[in-house]
Amino acid sequence: MATRRSHQKSRHGCSNCKRRRVKCDEKRPYCQNCTQRNDTCVYMAPAPFVFAGKSERSARSSPKITRDTISSSETSSPVNSYGASPLNLAHLELELQWITHTHKLFARDEDTRKVWEIPVLQEALCSPFLMHGILAISALHLACLCKDERQAEWISIAIAHKSTALALFSEQLHHIDESNARAMMSFAGIAVVFSFASAIHCSGFDDGPSLNALIDILMLARGVQTVGNQAMKFLRNSNFAPLFDIANPGATVPDDVLAALNTLSDLNIQYGQQAEGHDAKSYELAIGTMKELASFTYAEPTSLTLVGGWAIRAPPAFLEGLKNREPLALVVLAHFCVFLHITRENWCIGSWGRRILGELVLSLDADWQRHIKWAVVQVLR
Repeated sequence: MATRRSHQKSRHGCSNCKRRRVKCDEKRPYCQNCTQRNDTCVYMAPAPFVFAGKSERSARSSPKITRDTISSSETSSPVNSYGASPLNLAHLELELQWITHTHKLFARDEDTRKVWEIPVLQEALCSPFLMHGILAISALHLACLCKDERQAEWISIAIAHKSTALALFSEQLHHIDESNARAMMSFAGIAVVFSFASAIHCSGFDDGPSLNALIDILMLARGVQTVGNQAMKFLRNSNFAPLFDIANPGATVPDDVLAALNTLSDLNIQYGQQAEGHDAKSYELAIGTMKELASFTYAEPTSLTLVGGWAIRAPPAFLEGLKNREPLALVVLAHFCVFLHITRENWCIGSWGRRILGELVLSLDADWQRHIKWAVVQVLR
């Protein structure tokens, strides 16, 4: 009787290998199987972002790709008779996409928009990992916008650039100083947004929007704060200073929202009095950040200021509670889902709020479900 060949299942192989049910080596942009068969190699699922030092499994999920490899997979103009280097037209199209549209995704006002538009791009000129990050998120944005045959091509390009960016970024993660702080922080922010967007728009992404995927993103976002903290004084005195000057937009937050968040604060206090070891201070910080940033969502419903800001500031003790599925942590997250749902018209967010809240309803018992009734009414009814 023939023995079955054993190998570890991959969630990130190319579409052809999955269809043929063969082992994919996950080399991007072209795996060995597709190269040998002369097939078109398309990756619909990005490897997960990790900030170095995670696990052997995570390391295998993000194979290194050289810039030359990526360039060869994208459209270039012919070498001219004067000996000039060929133009990579795909890169130029992605840079144009960044300048005209994609950079606005990260802005909360005109001052921060200007930083993301040009200074961030200038940093990328001397920081290849950031340039690959910009090309990755711009390609994913184009994939979202186009509904023709190029959609799969842009997704594959986005995933390839993302994988290269991560490999280069990880090499510098433990050597943050004034020379790379701006580029490191910019890429970390792009990584968080890419993680949200790829779960929506990469159809082969196994998890999609899920509680596990969101917790992974929150852990990733925590790395953004870590990067920023290591060079905060320099960043605040650089041309990136507007990113750290958060001025309230002055929009009115509805009374029912404030009441729900205040009730959540009261629940945290009560739980802290009953549960030994509960870090009420950290949980209140998570709740307070929602209160502080809520006006940005009501000033501009598609703004990522609350979504990104809350994720970046989430305290470690609260994140640990989420990982352990502690009921109060899940209740706090349910309230966050309301803001995710309000932001659903943003191409990066889509169904995240509804999907996560639906999962939370099933995760909490009846005693705790009553504490998320407000969120359920706002999102699921």
